[in-house]
Amino acid sequence: MSLIKVGIIVEIFLFVGVFLWVKKLNIKQSRQPSLSKKTIKNLKF
Repeated sequence: MSLIKVGIIVEIFLFVGVFLWVKKLNIKQSRQPSLSKKTIKNLKF
């Protein structure tokens, strides 16, 4: 049971770390002209 709890805690820390890392990358990229939110919504994948 404790192993499952440790796994959940590790996953939460990884998720937060990746989220902060992506946020940092987005801040660096925001200096360059980027697509507006409206354009992104109109794109169909």
